[in-house]
Amino acid sequence: MRPLPTRRIASTVLLTAVLGLLPAGLADAATARFGRSFFVTGLGFDTCEAPTVETMRAWRESPYKVVGIYVAGANRACASPRLTRDWVTAVHRQGWDFLPIQVGLQAPCTQSDKPGRIDPARAARQGIAEANDVVDRAGALGFKPGSALWFDMEAYDTTDAGCRTAVLDFVSAWSDRVRERGFVAGYYSSLDSGVADLVKAVGNRSIPDAIWYAHWNDRADAGGDGALPDGYWHGKRVHQYTGNVAETHGGRRIDIDRNAVDGPVGVF
Repeated sequence: MRPLPTRRIASTVLLTAVLGLLPAGLADAATARFGRSFFVTGLGFDTCEAPTVETMRAWRESPYKVVGIYVAGANRACASPRLTRDWVTAVHRQGWDFLPIQVGLQAPCTQSDKPGRIDPARAARQGIAEANDVVDRAGALGFKPGSALWFDMEAYDTTDAGCRTAVLDFVSAWSDRVRERGFVAGYYSSLDSGVADLVKAVGNRSIPDAIWYAHWNDRADAGGDGALPDGYWHGKRVHQYTGNVAETHGGRRIDIDRNAVDGPVGVF
């Protein structure tokens, strides 16, 4: 596979074009946030446990330029004890960009086995608490305001109306609080559950600034796969196009998910 070109551009260069393509509700107060952010277009990967600094250096020969790191959330599968400010600093100096991820409370009707669930009666309050946690933890790692922070909502049963409402209440409150703290609100979910519900919610409630959609079709692009209207999150997307694969670069093997990035990343 021919890697996509990677570019880092101050978002003020792209801002006018990006905002012009947003539907109602997505452009509010975006100028201040994205004016401090960076956009990247290229290939990335995420992996459960933060690799060693040496492994990340070896992987500079790979086609990947962006790495997803799990910085917060009680539902994280890996504790990643080596993920410290020193690790982020060292890896950033190697030339990597970051997608900081939080795996917090999941849908009441989640299809995952993660134990922490949203309480529908307290969904908005829980969303605010989770937002404060990821901002604090990302800040401790050195990420500055303007960074995109990503909430990981695993697939859930979209036929459960009460569950869907709880997720949207949670995500709206989480997104608003992340923005209030000066960061960019990004949201990861499967294309046919969490992302599909957000598409329907556009114009009706507060929603995240950027979308990271999981659709394992082996297509390394962020075009929306026909499920995202052209103007929705245009230029603010990540596509997880393959998962649970092993790759070796520079003699170092990692189990990864593959991503096509066309959106905001962490500012360090």
